[in-house]
Amino acid sequence: MKKIISILYLLTYLHISILSHSQSIDRSVIASGGGYYTSANASLSWTLGESVTQTFQSAVNTLTQGFQQPYRLNVNLKYFIQGYYDAAGLMRPVLYNQGQPNAITDADTVTIELHNITAPFAMAHTFTGVLKTDGTIACLFPNASEGQTYYIGLKHRNAVQTWSANPVTLSNVVYDFTTHANKAYGDNQVLVDANIYAIYSGDINLDENADLVDLNSIESDITTFAYGYIATDINGDGNVDLLDSPIEEVNINNFIYAMHP
Repeated sequence: MKKIISILYLLTYLHISILSHSQSIDRSVIASGGGYYTSANASLSWTLGESVTQTFQSAVNTLTQGFQQPYRLNVNLKYFIQGYYDAAGLMRPVLYNQGQPNAITDADTVTIELHNITAPFAMAHTFTGVLKTDGTIACLFPNASEGQTYYIGLKHRNAVQTWSANPVTLSNVVYDFTTHANKAYGDNQVLVDANIYAIYSGDINLDENADLVDLNSIESDITTFAYGYIATDINGDGNVDLLDSPIEEVNINNFIYAMHP
């Protein structure tokens, strides 16, 4: 009995002692040290001890781990591709026609590049996504900052590379190529409907020209009844046939080629 009482007394003493000597710590947030710097050609941001530890990125999403999250500038564009244009301000649902698991509101996958405004006009940022049938695309550039100025370059698997007429100061507004030929560098667009312009189709081998090499590719695929996800399907109906060659022939005769600085 005495042992039990002694143990209880000891536990009670220790409990009181622990409570009387313990410390209370309030919750607090300690901000990271660091900063941000930007110039005409580059930007740099940093933190001390809490950096982005990993980044997962797809054409439309970016997921990062870490305290500091990258800024993602949303640049909205509008443009049409000549061969895909149908009517009433819409292109054909090319990916759907070519057997891809895409919605009928999707035209095709494209790449948008941002180029520096001084020679050699190197590419600074790039984005690949799906151009909608209404010609719109929202481009997400994780490392570009609002207020910086670049040429905008448009690339596609069977179209002539096309750049903006002048350097564009980036912001969350629409740069619309469709309203006039002069929205493109060198006025390098074609009228496809009343007051609607599109970038030229026909550069299948991506050498920045519409020429006989491209036409030969189309004619070869016509003879083999080619269909599906294929660049020689100039009008985007899902087949390579006699409807694809006239656009190519006209652009060859007009000596269409890429224009940029």
